[in-house]
Amino acid sequence: MNTRIMTDIIFFQCPICGYLCEVKLRPDTPHYGEIRCPDHGHHWVPKPSTDKRQKRKANAKLKKLIPEGYSSFCEVCMRGESLLGDLSPSLFLEVHHVIEVQELGSDAPENLRLLCSECHELVHARRRSFNRYQSHAP
Repeated sequence: MNTRIMTDIIFFQCPICGYLCEVKLRPDTPHYGEIRCPDHGHHWVPKPSTDKRQKRKANAKLKKLIPEGYSSFCEVCMRGESLLGDLSPSLFLEVHHVIEVQELGSDAPENLRLLCSECHELVHARRRSFNRYQSHAP
C-alpha cells in the first residue's frame, strides 16, 4: 500500500499520478479515508491490511534463496540484521524483487536483493516516482 505517516498526518499516493495527498479519515464509510488529488480529484483509500502472515511466509521462503554471504545485511545501507533489531523502532530485512513480480520478475536469486524495511520503502517510493514520469513519455 502506498501509505505514509508523517508527524501524525497520513499521506497516500494518487493512484493515477503518484502525487502525495493528505488522507482525510472517514469512519462513516467502509473505506479508511479519502484523498483529493489536485489533478485527478477524489479517490478512496482502502483500509490497511491487518493480515501480514502471508507476506511473512513468502518473505521467509524467498530469504532462503539469497546467497549466504548476502543474507545478514541490507544491500543498500549495509546495516546488519543485529543492528536493525536494536533500533527503535526496530527494522527488519525484507526480500526485494529487482524486476517486480507484476512485471514478470521471477523469484530467481539473481532477481532478489535483501533490504531493510526502511530502504525497501525508499526503493519503492523512488520507483513509483520514476514510473509516474515514465508513463507520460512519448
